[in-house]
Amino acid sequence: MLQYKGIADNISRPILGIVTRNPFSLYRNKCIFVADNPSMLAKGFAGHITVSQSNKNSVTPHIKVDKKVASVLVDGDCLLLDKDGLITVVWEKSAVMNPLLITEMCDCHCRMCPQPPKAHDSNLTEICKRILDLIKIHESQTICLTGGEPTLIKQDFFDILGLIRKNHPSSPVMLLTNGKSFSDFNFTKQFVSNRPRNFLSCISLHSDVDEEHDRIAGVKNSFYKTIKGLHNLARFREMIEIRVVISRHNASHLESIATFIYRNLPFVSHCAFMGMEITGLAADNYTEIWIDPYEYREQLSKAVKVLSRGGINASVYNLPLCLIDESIWRFARKSISGWKNEYLPICDSCKEKSSCSGIFSSSDLNQSPNIQPQ
Repeated sequence: MLQYKGIADNISRPILGIVTRNPFSLYRNKCIFVADNPSMLAKGFAGHITVSQSNKNSVTPHIKVDKKVASVLVDGDCLLLDKDGLITVVWEKSAVMNPLLITEMCDCHCRMCPQPPKAHDSNLTEICKRILDLIKIHESQTICLTGGEPTLIKQDFFDILGLIRKNHPSSPVMLLTNGKSFSDFNFTKQFVSNRPRNFLSCISLHSDVDEEHDRIAGVKNSFYKTIKGLHNLARFREMIEIRVVISRHNASHLESIATFIYRNLPFVSHCAFMGMEITGLAADNYTEIWIDPYEYREQLSKAVKVLSRGGINASVYNLPLCLIDESIWRFARKSISGWKNEYLPICDSCKEKSSCSGIFSSSDLNQSPNIQPQ
């Protein structure tokens, strides 16, 4: 998520609101007023962001920022203001997909996870609920429920599904999950009864071999729970996407993973092979898991073609075109979130740049030396 730093005043708890530059907004208590200078018209707004220091007598929660930050705040975006002066863009009005981080708790400890598991913070869940109450979503925008493992918060998870059904019934929704909670048939049944209409469950599968999947996931018996969860969802004819994050552990047998999916999970609607984001646990385990995507391009090509020929939609996420075989370029998607999507200077002369996914800025210098303009 985009974040900016300023100097806070009169903020004792996190403030959530929609950006506006209209001082006469009819929904002041739900908006954060952005202006160059402090104004008496800011009274009643949830928060106030200015370039100048606030009036000492003002009681409106306030953050002072530099002019550059004020200029990039977009009307209609949803911001979270914290007492330390941190401004987080929690919903972008123009983004095709916005993630809602429900919890950082997880029942896996994946070797390449960019979001390391943490103890559950109920504030995250409550903020997500408030965001869903505040925002207006265009029908083309997707809500992405992510974690941690979102299903672990049980009733709060179902409450969030209910909020989406009530406030945003036409919005597409994606759930990023390891699928293990769905191994409980009663949980799956409750989920199907509560989920919004346009829903896609995106489930991680690391290998076609149980021991290897569990080694990557960091928890024993994860493979069998995930497979059982997939089959339980299939019993209700749910929309399912399989996600295979490629690391050194599974890169050499992507074709066999694709064959396993084709033979054993033919009900899935989509399968995505994904390049790693080198941050969090992926950065901690870099020497163990890193492999240059250029090294597995042949295996990736074979895997994508196995699924495509078998009638399963396949995509390649998070990998620059120059690192994959040209025969599968048509399967590559621009999948990296805009706020962390970058291109190397060498890419400026590439004729394929407009079609290429680019790189994760969060991966810092951990990039393939084989990135070259086409």
